[in-house]
Amino acid sequence: MQLVLWHKQKLSSLITLCMVVVVVLVCVRLGFWQLERGEQKQQQLTAIAKQQNRGVMSWSQLLNLPDSWNKTGVLVELKGRFVQSQYWLLDNQVYNGQVGYDLLALLKPDSEEKVILVNLGWVKAPISRDTLPKVTLPTGVFILKAQIKENNLSSFTLEDKTTNTDLPTRIQSIDLNMLSTQSQQSLINFMAYRQGTGDEIATPHYEAVVMSPQKHNAYAVQWFLIAVACAVVAIFASKKRTLNEK
Repeated sequence: MQLVLWHKQKLSSLITLCMVVVVVLVCVRLGFWQLERGEQKQQQLTAIAKQQNRGVMSWSQLLNLPDSWNKTGVLVELKGRFVQSQYWLLDNQVYNGQVGYDLLALLKPDSEEKVILVNLGWVKAPISRDTLPKVTLPTGVFILKAQIKENNLSSFTLEDKTTNTDLPTRIQSIDLNMLSTQSQQSLINFMAYRQGTGDEIATPHYEAVVMSPQKHNAYAVQWFLIAVACAVVAIFASKKRTLNEK
């Protein structure tokens, strides 16, 4: 009987040890992952700062940049006319604690065949999901300062991409090919986020890096501390069990 009890205790201790090891390893892995994300964010911020040190570029200067360069972070002055009645409302956007949409419109720069997708900013959502916000795009020549974003345009989505071709419409993520098909316009392969203060059109709120490297590093420290705490608790629990068995 005592032998069976001893085997059960040993098996229980082994299972507990395995669980502790798994939890510690997971926490350590998450800590290093946060450190990696922090380093990536720092590199991204450095790259954006380097681009913005060039100052605000003109449209022609932007187009003259080498194709191999990632234009993310470049500040540019855009001048052109909006394609009327062709815009999208990017769903699930929160600004100052309020739910709304980001207004995405097509701007045709002067002397340019293609159009560029511009995120004009946040607009408040009506109470009912069945109703879209009323949007009025400028009809004349419009000048704005924008930050360019190239690649990784899609955002997290809870629904499938819509195939609706009637504009304006609500969308869940950004897909330039899909938007080109819907609007029957030839889109430039990057987009622009308007900078500045809000107006009657929308409220710009774009941040290239939402979570800072320092925050990622803080999360990494938390995961490492959890791993240490788990190991310490397991060690003390093991010692207490050993003393009780004696």
